[in-house]
Amino acid sequence: MHAHLSRPLKFTYYVYLLSLLCLLGLVLFLTFGQIKHLAQWNWVDILGEGGSTIFIGLWIALLLKGRPQGRVTNYIFFGLSFIFFHLWIDTLDEFIRLPKTIHWNAWLESVPFPIGIGLLTIGLMYWKQEQLAISKQLLKTERIFRDHRLFDALTPLADANYFKAQLNTLIDNSKDNAPHCVILIDMQQFDAINKKYGFDEGSLILQYISQTLILNLRSDDLVCRLAGDRFVILLPQTRLKQAEKMTLQLKKLVATCQYYPQHSAQAIELAVHAICSEIDQANAHLVLKHLNQKLQHTKQNDPIHQVVLQ
Repeated sequence: MHAHLSRPLKFTYYVYLLSLLCLLGLVLFLTFGQIKHLAQWNWVDILGEGGSTIFIGLWIALLLKGRPQGRVTNYIFFGLSFIFFHLWIDTLDEFIRLPKTIHWNAWLESVPFPIGIGLLTIGLMYWKQEQLAISKQLLKTERIFRDHRLFDALTPLADANYFKAQLNTLIDNSKDNAPHCVILIDMQQFDAINKKYGFDEGSLILQYISQTLILNLRSDDLVCRLAGDRFVILLPQTRLKQAEKMTLQLKKLVATCQYYPQHSAQAIELAVHAICSEIDQANAHLVLKHLNQKLQHTKQNDPIHQVVLQ
C-alpha cells in the first residue's frame, strides 16, 4: 500500500468510491433500522458530528483542488476519506436507530477512524519534509521574512518592493561595515524574442531564467524580479571581487543555456547584461539608482550581443 500511495492517483475514481460507500452505508441503515422521530434527535451531536463531516468533505475538496498529485496528497486524501466515512456513519446513527442485535454499525464507525488518523499522520509527516525542502529552496527568494503579497505574479521570485524592503533591512542592520553587494541582470534583445515568438514564450523564458538563477546561487543570496526582463540579486557578506566573479559566472551560465521554444527544435540563444556593485549607499533607492546608471554605461560601451532568432 505504501508503494501504491507514492504513485500519482486518479482521485476522481476514489471520490466516486467514497460516495458509493457512503450511499451503501445509508442504504444499510435504512434497510435494517428505523428513522427516529424529530423529538428524539440530539441536536448537539447532530451539529457536532454532521458539521465535522461537512468540514472534512470541504478539506478533501480543497486538497484535491489546491495540491498537485504525489505521495503527500495521496496519504492526506485517504486519511481524510476514512475519517469522513467514520463521521458519516456516526451522523447516520443520529437519525436512524438500529436494533441492538446489529453490531456491524460499531465496526463501520470505529475501524475507519484509526486507519484515517494513521494515514493522515503519515501524510503530515511527509508534508513536513516537503515544506522543509521547499523552504530551503525559497531562502533564495525570501531570505529573512515571508510575505507573498510581494511576490511576482509571473515568476517564482519576489518583486521590486520586496527587494527594497530586504535591502533596507540589511543596510539598517549591517554591523562592522560588513561588505554586501548587488548584481543587476538585464536580458539582451528580449523585445526581439517577444516579437518573434510571442509574449507567452517570453514569459516562459523569464520563468526559465528565474529558475536558473535560483539554482546557481548560495542559500543566503536573494534573487528578485526587478521589472520586465530585469533581475536583481542581493549578496550579503560578499566582497566586490567575489561578486564580480559570480556576475561573470552567471553571464556565462545564461549564454550556455539551451532554451527550446514550444513546438520547435531550434534553441533560442539567450544572453544578459550583468553588472555588480558594492552597497555603499544609504538606502535601497540610491543603490538601485546607482546600479541603473552603471548598467546604462555598460550597455553604451559594451558591444551588444545579437540574439539569434531562427
